[in-house]
Amino acid sequence: MSEVSGSVPFGALRPTWRRMPPVAVMAATILVVTGCSGEQVSADKCESVSAPLADVPTRTDQEPLMRLPVPEGWERSTKMDSENIRFAIRNQGLAADGFTPNAVVTLQKVASGIGKPEQILEAQNEQLAKKLKVTDMNSTPAQVCGAPAMSTSYTAPEVKISPKIPPIPPRKATSLGAVYDAGDVTYVATVTVQSVKADNPTYLKDAETILKGFQLLPSG
Repeated sequence: MSEVSGSVPFGALRPTWRRMPPVAVMAATILVVTGCSGEQVSADKCESVSAPLADVPTRTDQEPLMRLPVPEGWERSTKMDSENIRFAIRNQGLAADGFTPNAVVTLQKVASGIGKPEQILEAQNEQLAKKLKVTDMNSTPAQVCGAPAMSTSYTAPEVKISPKIPPIPPRKATSLGAVYDAGDVTYVATVTVQSVKADNPTYLKDAETILKGFQLLPSG
């Protein structure tokens, strides 16, 4: 059962659970936002949800604390964990057409002072459309615990891995990207949810919970 995510780091490329082709990695890290002060981010600005929150492991004391809602039926997967891909969950009970719905959290450093949030987001969406050839892209401003953010929905095309492996079917995806300014370092956190059956009522409810309840907070 495969799982691919969809997003791209600034100037690079964002995920799957079968064997992750380069385009899948590209699809797991795109939305970059700048211009946020760590002082603006606080727990009282986070959205509350009923699902339990899982702490996303950090690698340094400077990295922001991230928490991801884990709705009933979703389970942790470590197959894609890497420097950028920090956390992933999936729901095998919602699998369809050889694809398992998943949610992937990425974190990366970006250069400070590279433009206003709107300019960065436009550039990232253009890159996503170009690299992954996504369609039906629609973006709206958002916030994550007080951090400026953007939610982008799109349709990711079929991904062909090899002649011996069935292609990964087209998927509906939504990415929520936000930035945390740690002073001399800027971190961009992104959570992407996707499914080939995005109209499934359970998936719709769970995806909304995951995106709404995602938290980005100061370390410590």
